[in-house]
Amino acid sequence: MEQIEIILRTTDPTGKVTEQLLAKFDTEKPATESDEVLEYSGLCIDSLRHQASYQGQEISLTENYEFHTLAYLASQPGRVYTKEQIYQAVWKEEPVDVRSAVFCIIGNIRQKLWQVTTKEYIQTVWGVGYKFVDVPGE
Repeated sequence: MEQIEIILRTTDPTGKVTEQLLAKFDTEKPATESDEVLEYSGLCIDSLRHQASYQGQEISLTENYEFHTLAYLASQPGRVYTKEQIYQAVWKEEPVDVRSAVFCIIGNIRQKLWQVTTKEYIQTVWGVGYKFVDVPGE
């Protein structure tokens, strides 16, 4: 398990550097009962089984990128994620073309969602990135 540390580094006029640990957290947390299954207006994302479905109809998402991207966005509905944040959370290899990679995966997820619903769960925030929204009704 990797950890992220946020450190405040200050330098006084004499050149002395001091560091203060502001926060420390794990990048991978174990699943808990509260985040095993995410449910939003007919859409179900089961992180333990790595399955997504809409009103019981399975959505065939690729494991490596599509499922993890959808689960990542849905983990905090309404929060806007940049393409870089999505890439860093989902991809394991070094970035080649972050914007194109994320754009393509978001497009693939949308196409697969449109096969089972007209709801727009993933919305583009122009100039920033993407967000997941719970869309009631059909």
